[in-house]
Amino acid sequence: MDLAFKVAVGGVCAALLALVIRRHNAELALCLTMAGCAAVLAAVLGLADGLRDALARAREMSGLSSALLSPVVKCAAIGVVCRIGSDACRDSGSAALGSAMEFAGAVAALWVALPLLSSLLDTVEGVVG
Repeated sequence: MDLAFKVAVGGVCAALLALVIRRHNAELALCLTMAGCAAVLAAVLGLADGLRDALARAREMSGLSSALLSPVVKCAAIGVVCRIGSDACRDSGSAALGSAMEFAGAVAALWVALPLLSSLLDTVEGVVG
């Protein structure tokens, strides 16, 4: 809760500063926005260890192989990174590049999820055949 509050306050402050600076220097405002994003991500990375431990425990308890759980985590990471990059492109005035980045993220997530699809097809084949 404390981290969420700090991240929210820091993000709002960075956004307000970028809004004020944007009138005079759009490039500097974009740099400030990206620095704010980096600070938020750095603050949240501290939670990654606990999340990784919880996922490892869930994998052990369920008996799933890491080959099945890993794509889910990778898809989530791809989604976060591409969304932040896409929004940064849109903030800089390049909506087309932002859309292309979202499309690339969707394709990358599907590529990463192929082992899950393969496992599902193997299971269906085993039940049907």
